[in-house]
Amino acid sequence: MSETPRKFVLGLAVTVAFFAALEGVLFVAGVTPLSDRGDPYVGFSGYAPLFVEAGTPDGGRVMRTADGKFDWFNRQEFAVPKDPAVTRVFCLGGSTTYGRPYDDATSFCGWLRAFLPAADPGRRWEVVNAGGISYASYRIVRLMDELVEYEPDRFIVYTGHNEFLERRTYGRLMEAPEWVRDAGSLASGLRSYSLLSDVLYPSRDVLDTEIDNILDESVGPDDYHRDDALHEAVVQHFRLSLERMTRVARDAGAEVLFVTPASNIRDFSPFKAEVSDGVDEATRRRIEGLRAAVVGHLAREEYEAARARSVEGVELDSRNADLLFLHGRALLGLGRTDEAKGAFTASRDEDVAPLRAPSVLARAVAEVAAETSSDLVDFAALVEGEAPDGIPGDEQFLDHVHPSIEANRRLGLALVDALVDPSWSDAEVAEITTLVNASVDAAANARALANVGRVLSWAGKQDEAMRLVERATEMVRDPHTLYQMLTVLIRNGRHEEALLYADEAARLMPDVAEVRRLNGVILSENGRSADALRELEAAARLDPTRPDTPYHMGVVLGDLGRSGAAEEAYRRAIELDPAHADALNNLGILLAQRGDLEGALDLFRRAVDAAPDHPDAARNLARARQLTGR
Repeated sequence: MSETPRKFVLGLAVTVAFFAALEGVLFVAGVTPLSDRGDPYVGFSGYAPLFVEAGTPDGGRVMRTADGKFDWFNRQEFAVPKDPAVTRVFCLGGSTTYGRPYDDATSFCGWLRAFLPAADPGRRWEVVNAGGISYASYRIVRLMDELVEYEPDRFIVYTGHNEFLERRTYGRLMEAPEWVRDAGSLASGLRSYSLLSDVLYPSRDVLDTEIDNILDESVGPDDYHRDDALHEAVVQHFRLSLERMTRVARDAGAEVLFVTPASNIRDFSPFKAEVSDGVDEATRRRIEGLRAAVVGHLAREEYEAARARSVEGVELDSRNADLLFLHGRALLGLGRTDEAKGAFTASRDEDVAPLRAPSVLARAVAEVAAETSSDLVDFAALVEGEAPDGIPGDEQFLDHVHPSIEANRRLGLALVDALVDPSWSDAEVAEITTLVNASVDAAANARALANVGRVLSWAGKQDEAMRLVERATEMVRDPHTLYQMLTVLIRNGRHEEALLYADEAARLMPDVAEVRRLNGVILSENGRSADALRELEAAARLDPTRPDTPYHMGVVLGDLGRSGAAEEAYRRAIELDPAHADALNNLGILLAQRGDLEGALDLFRRAVDAAPDHPDAARNLARARQLTGR
């Protein structure tokens, strides 16, 4: 060997020996790698434990769900220390694991708890539902850090739907080249790298202790926009979180069973579609025209025409989630189910508000399970196998992602098969199923469905919302379901139908101001002004603080020809809300009609300031300026 290669090899050996020695020193000093002690992508500003210790009347000790966690978690309880004869299973995930829109009893965790003692009577099973509403994978890892202290034997993890839900900043990570990110991920296992990272970046991206999701802070999916760089970063972070779960569990002597996330693709349209970047304005108009044409053809069951127009649209913009979904509907109508399934899947994956786990996340679950030799239940494949035409839809899901009670039962059975070799009969399974279903509170379930319908309506998913509230009112017609039906019908502009529900709701809830107000608004929309005024007056007595009530009174009084009283009502609305653009505009019209153009001009100006996109105020302001010579 020549002198130069010999020096290079010697130098490399010395360097490796130096860093190995440094790793050893840092190990003794107690420096923990980033990959083990935290999430290199994101940290927490604090952590409030899910379970707190409490005593029992017989002197025992239990861990119970902390009082401050009930907005996100079910009430659960388990003994500490664990009896050695008990096999303890923690179910982790988001709202599907929780059991939404219901609760733990009919979640897949609840079914598993009911089935396991019969499937494997030789063991004592304990299933704890630690599913948190809106919890994503990175929060689940943090929760596992707490749960490993409670002697777990198994973790069942169903995650993937909430990865895009929170506001997160991956700025520094996304700006780095891919090879740098990959190298950083590998280096995060080194104590020397972790020490250097702490010195250079003492404060990494931070998440609040509890959930702060986009839908809770906006008018809905409007806050989402296509961001491929963020999408890629989220996928990488998701894989990292899954890998960390297996390490955290195994360090505690437990194993992880992953579940692939499944969703409704046939009967749930995308939350938001955006035209791709680079598409010019003329093409945008062409796309919108084609979309409208497809909708019309589908309504008339002209499936071949719908398919032809949707193909044109998709050729112009292959990432438009709405066009892809409509293309799937047309293909399904023609019986071309395999192609339809592909279009529906692509629509979900291109949803700009990805509140259903895209295919890339479902694949990541399966890949990480294989790479880490973890167990896997392929729920996505299970629902596809049982769905009509192999395309999951309303038969298995209550909304976009939450399974029906029966689908949760099927998942529970699949988990039983993955955990044990069941020694039971079909009759035993049927008996347990009957007992669990009999325990379901029909009224509570109807209210839960109605709540989901209201949320979907608020998010702009009117067709899906109507299906849910209709189911809810068919199950139970009580004040809650009627009110939710009422709000969805109003959002859909279906005032004549809403009248039937509004009158019934007002009779059942005579002391609820909002119900009386809605009834008054609907009566007014249907031309029953005198009846509307009585309802609005009742609403105002019950709650004199809401500005919308006197505003609608002003509208009704104007319809009745009582302009003086209408003016008083509008002024009351403005007193309660000085930026109430509708009241400002309508009062301005009244003043203009009686010749007070200066007063009207001021009100129209204030209305435009309050709502620059108000449909009438800007036009009225321009007219008033013209008439006053301004």
